[in-house]
Amino acid sequence: MLAKSVAPQQGYALDAAKERIHLGPVPDWIVPCSFRMDFKPKLPGHVTHLLWSQQLHAEKRRAFVHTAIRLETIQAVQNEAQGRIAFEPRTQSLTLHWLKIHRGTTVFDRTALENLRCVQQQTDGFTSPNHLTVMLMLEDVRPGDVLDLCYSIEDQPLLMRDGCGCFFALPEGASVGKLYFAVRFREGRPLRWRSSAPDLEPEDRRQGGEIHWIWSRDDVPGSRTEENTPAWHMGYPWIQVSDCPDWESVAAAFALAWDVDQTEAHGAAITPELAAGEGSILQQTERAIRVVQDQYRYLELEGQLDGHPPTAPEVVARRRYGDAKDLSLLLMVLLQQLGLEARLILVNTKFRKSLAGLLPMPSLFNHLAVEYQARGESRWVDATAKGQGGGPLNRAIGDFGVGLPVARTGSDLIRAPEAALESNVYQIQESVLLDTSGAPSIFGIVIAARGRHAEELRREFERLGPEGMARRRWQMCVDRFTDVKRMGDLEHHDNRTDNEFFLAEVFEIKNFLKEDAPSSWSKLEVAAEVVANLLPLPVAAVRHSPLALPHPSHMVHILEVHCLALPPAIVQERTIENAWLHFSRLRKTLAGNWTVTTTLSTLTDAVAPEGIDEYREAVREIRSQSTWSLLVPAGQDRPHQRSDFGKLPVSWEAFAVAFPRLTKTAPPAGAGAPESTLRSQPQREPTTQAGGSSSETATAGQPGEIRYRRRRRHRRSRESKKLIVWQAIFGFFLVIVLLLVAIAFFKKTAPKIIKPLEVPEQLQDKP
Repeated sequence: MLAKSVAPQQGYALDAAKERIHLGPVPDWIVPCSFRMDFKPKLPGHVTHLLWSQQLHAEKRRAFVHTAIRLETIQAVQNEAQGRIAFEPRTQSLTLHWLKIHRGTTVFDRTALENLRCVQQQTDGFTSPNHLTVMLMLEDVRPGDVLDLCYSIEDQPLLMRDGCGCFFALPEGASVGKLYFAVRFREGRPLRWRSSAPDLEPEDRRQGGEIHWIWSRDDVPGSRTEENTPAWHMGYPWIQVSDCPDWESVAAAFALAWDVDQTEAHGAAITPELAAGEGSILQQTERAIRVVQDQYRYLELEGQLDGHPPTAPEVVARRRYGDAKDLSLLLMVLLQQLGLEARLILVNTKFRKSLAGLLPMPSLFNHLAVEYQARGESRWVDATAKGQGGGPLNRAIGDFGVGLPVARTGSDLIRAPEAALESNVYQIQESVLLDTSGAPSIFGIVIAARGRHAEELRREFERLGPEGMARRRWQMCVDRFTDVKRMGDLEHHDNRTDNEFFLAEVFEIKNFLKEDAPSSWSKLEVAAEVVANLLPLPVAAVRHSPLALPHPSHMVHILEVHCLALPPAIVQERTIENAWLHFSRLRKTLAGNWTVTTTLSTLTDAVAPEGIDEYREAVREIRSQSTWSLLVPAGQDRPHQRSDFGKLPVSWEAFAVAFPRLTKTAPPAGAGAPESTLRSQPQREPTTQAGGSSSETATAGQPGEIRYRRRRRHRRSRESKKLIVWQAIFGFFLVIVLLLVAIAFFKKTAPKIIKPLEVPEQLQDKP
């Protein structure tokens, strides 16, 4: 049933919430859990977690939480003295059991409703009346104090009311003095569990028709999150319990609560700007998507998918704002009115593809996408994204990994559509009219971006404006060359239809050349920073978690150096290719014009820990090949500046280099995928798991290392041509020699072999 009414007033919502917050004793089914006050973690931080405990009663729908933290620094006091409890007053009741401060041997009891304050969540100035945060307002908190908090929450969920599900996780990277997680449920309830490690399994107790699972560990070590770890990687200890049989049941629960089968009737005449229906079906689809994305305000609120139905499309259209489910439902209805097949897709922006390794549970989803059919293919769109382009066929979508279609029957996890590598391209062309006589050189930059790179530039222009963007680009140039002066205005062109963005600018640069002592020539040092800085370089010798890569991404850096003194030279090409990336560098050297083209493409979104050594070696070689220097004689004036120097290109095809043919080799096992180290009870059927600076100068070639190779087929072709030429020359001289030998031999032997012919006398005088 769609929500028709507007949100309740702020005062009313707070008053209603206060009526559902109480003080009370600990329930009788709770097992007391003590903790050590003197616990010292191996990895000290601002906060020390002494106790992290949660106990569930599936039949009573109650969760008991007990935490104890020691505030080690004043920064911890600043951040943690006002503890927070997430609370949904429409479906939950909160009971505070105690709130204490331990200071040495003294205990201060702060268990009072006066120390609790309900605060409504706010996003972009909008206050959510349905999701509150209960804040602990404590006085006289000091470093070294221990905050001891204990409370219970009784839940009446809107989705799958009789079900039980919980995802229990320790704080990321933190050591815990004592971990305690327990679940009570009646025999016969089909509850299953799953955990992050094989040794994290429960103690199973049974008594009086009740099953009691207990996970209890002392001194749980923590590990700091490694740099550039993918968001989907769950490297922290976690435990999950759920009695949901399958993903189809989850999808059906959302479909029933939202009544998605009846939404089409609610969309009549909700968007007058789309009523004309002019243009082709693809043009109308693009207008519908752009209207919702760019003309409606998105409210990013926690707990958006808690089971409350989305607001009716006509209400959203009138007030011009909504959360993820409101905007997604509106867009789905508009697409259905155009005759397209469209449906809602539940996703998780953090777990992403790791979601396939968890037990089915409604609370695992936190965002929505809209799937529609266009030209026989399924495509996804995020109704909350801003500044997108590419039309309905080439729109960029976030890496959600997997999603669950909202449907009453027949739904299961599906993979998100994969973006083509050529749909996300960033190409930068830098041209230098080099002057070594003391006058300024001219430096031109032209950028062509497509896909998500174009969207990033588009949003940056919207945020900074043309003047702010010009200042930022000028500062970037100053950081490279120091003495910089802009020539003309910063030019840009936004082609949203094809999701392309172009930028062009020209600068005067001085005092950037260095003197090469041995030759007294001028030295130009160049680095393809866009390529060299794209890939993260793991520092640690041993890595335990995957390394995230920007994917899909194709970067191109073109450097043109124009100088009259540059001589022609041979063409050089270097290539590095493995399961995760493809890199190439091509250098063309003509008289007066040297060009270096560097390209880098990522082939997967992460490198597995076992492949880090090979990846690190490749990145170091890439950074080395992305940096080079050029020596030119002093006293050379810069060449003439063409009229199209540093100007916007006419089109993408006229500017962008040809996309390389990539062979995507199969990555090693585990690369770019969640690791299967989880543990679950053997008697239950598991759910399906888805899947530098280089010393090279412009006149010297470097021998290849193991990580790159030359284009051997071209080298073999050149060698075969040389061999043919030499063979022809040798054959010609051999024929000449043979002829000379034959002539000499004939002169010596001819008189002996050939005798004069004697004519008979009777024939000589015969008439």
